[in-house]
Amino acid sequence: MKLVVERILRLAISVVTVVLLVAGTSGCSHEANQDRQAASASQPVSPEPWMSKPPASWPQIVLTNEATFAGHTPLQGASSFLIRTHNDHVLAATAKHLIGANGGVEPEVSLGEFDSVLRTWKMFPRTVPQAFVDIDGLGLSGLDRRGGDWLILKLKHPAAALPAQPLQIRKDPVKIGEKVYLVGCPYSERDCKQNVYSGKVTARAFGDRFRYDLTPPVEIPGFSGAPIIDETGHLVGVMTVWFDPKMDGDKFLEAGGEDAATIYPEMDGQ
Repeated sequence: MKLVVERILRLAISVVTVVLLVAGTSGCSHEANQDRQAASASQPVSPEPWMSKPPASWPQIVLTNEATFAGHTPLQGASSFLIRTHNDHVLAATAKHLIGANGGVEPEVSLGEFDSVLRTWKMFPRTVPQAFVDIDGLGLSGLDRRGGDWLILKLKHPAAALPAQPLQIRKDPVKIGEKVYLVGCPYSERDCKQNVYSGKVTARAFGDRFRYDLTPPVEIPGFSGAPIIDETGHLVGVMTVWFDPKMDGDKFLEAGGEDAATIYPEMDGQ
């Protein structure tokens, strides 16, 4: 009897020891994972290699639009660009207001009917129309519920050669005082393939909007849907104006944007 009791005690001690070891290992693993996440979050973002070059040597970034819809007038012009998702997929982006009266599309195309009325949509550098991507439909649903100005679209042939450099999305909003770059072409410059305008963020509004000055001043028509990038070359916003900007004659001294950070979490799984 005594021998049986001793065996039971030894077995119990062994079980407790194993449980404690597993718990300790699990706790260490959890803490190590937290440490890795904290270290990853604190790591500085690596700038795109082309950001060290003069803007004239940057890759093509901004595109323009040519779209037709069933039962709606077409979209011709304005701006768009490509983005690279967390899963290394490429999508296209522009401003949602372009599929309404502001983009010459009447009646306005709602996101609920977008896929059913879309006939064709090509995006290409303004002076190189033969280098284009075809749009296949909405690339991100639910944007109408949020009430913002982002329009994310999927490519019909994602494996095809791309006419522009896809941009990585920055996950946090720009701050007042940060330097940004607006990439686009005014309608007034017919031979423009891509211009870069530098600016500094001067104000934030509505939680997801920001204003910035522009150097040099520019005639802004044609810039709706253009990308705004930071000093690392990462996407921080889409060009949209909701205020009366400062002007110098016909030229804009400032412009606006909507944070790319607002769509960053929604790119999970894309």
